[in-house]
Amino acid sequence: MKYTLSSILLLFSIYVSAQSKLSGSVIDSETKKPLEGISIFLSHTTNGTISNAKGDFQLDHLKPGKYELVATSLNYEDNINTIQIGQNNESITILLNPTSNQLKEVVVESYDDNGWERWGESFTSYFIGSPLMVKNCIFKNPEVLKFKFGANSNKLRAFTNDKLIFENTELGYRIIYLLSKFEIDFNNNTFSFKGYPLFEELKSNKPKQIAAWNKARNMTYNASLRHFMRSLYNNQLEKDGFEIRKVVTVSREEEFRVKEILKKGHNITNNDSLDYYTKVRSLSFDENKVTLYKIVSRDSVVAASNEPTAKTFYFKDFLQVINLNKKIPNEFAKTLPVYRMNEITRTDISLRTNSPIFIYPNGDYYNGLDLLTDGYWAWSEKVSTMLPSDFMTIK
Repeated sequence: MKYTLSSILLLFSIYVSAQSKLSGSVIDSETKKPLEGISIFLSHTTNGTISNAKGDFQLDHLKPGKYELVATSLNYEDNINTIQIGQNNESITILLNPTSNQLKEVVVESYDDNGWERWGESFTSYFIGSPLMVKNCIFKNPEVLKFKFGANSNKLRAFTNDKLIFENTELGYRIIYLLSKFEIDFNNNTFSFKGYPLFEELKSNKPKQIAAWNKARNMTYNASLRHFMRSLYNNQLEKDGFEIRKVVTVSREEEFRVKEILKKGHNITNNDSLDYYTKVRSLSFDENKVTLYKIVSRDSVVAASNEPTAKTFYFKDFLQVINLNKKIPNEFAKTLPVYRMNEITRTDISLRTNSPIFIYPNGDYYNGLDLLTDGYWAWSEKVSTMLPSDFMTIK
């Protein structure tokens, strides 16, 4: 199964230079009056607040980097700005466009009747997670979702004007999710989504419960996509148990060429070429990719960018990412063509449009809709395993 991970389309950038806080005000774009009670948060974080009677708000304890600042309310259009947290204090103003309750509460396009009954299982599997994952991640308001299936395209879309609410008792988070896109392409067996989640910590005064949440979060983070992006950014792949290898797509013509060369007994002295030729010769009829043994260096796929806190991640064709320190869960092993319980995690990745991805110290990445995964992350990276970008492992 392949799918594309959550990302945000960058609407425009506001450079806010504040090392530890972000302040501003929210105003009605028509009346120019301040707005009270507007929910404001940094997407993929635990950092959110509500505007006061003067329309003012403040977010504290921010680390430098790029964020999506989300302002949302029932009676106004959602407003998403891309901001850059820097080093000086600066205030910003958010203008919200009003909309009628009727338009906000009703999706203005046709949708399938009995959508959740028909498509709820697919949505749960692709978006929330496997049955074992979903057990402790409760979708509180599935009734707000609408579904549209295109018979000609064989694609399923889900959409809503409300926030999706999940309660993850395994990881100790309440997730408020502003869904922007959800699509399953059944022809190509691909899935993509994007959205803006806010994480709220569940409360407990029981030390055992808090310890259980911390342990579950650490285990979930280990070998995750966020873990990999942070490791890639900080140049500590080996320390964190990650290895990257090149994956080559082999056409039938190329397979025939290689087998003819080997049949003629040509002496191949280059170890990399020998590895490639040997693996091509061993391909079964339904296989068309080989993974080369040589490790891809981090510096060959990561480079500096124009942004001081960002790096670019770019490669051609396919890469395979493995983590030596984590074995695949038994539930995932059962989904493989051949049951392999003791195998380490493996994911093939590619860039859909051949464009670079921008990665940040906290593991966030942009142009993420271009990142296509096939393997462990396609199965594991769901709402039920989602961690905020400000999560730090606890020893």
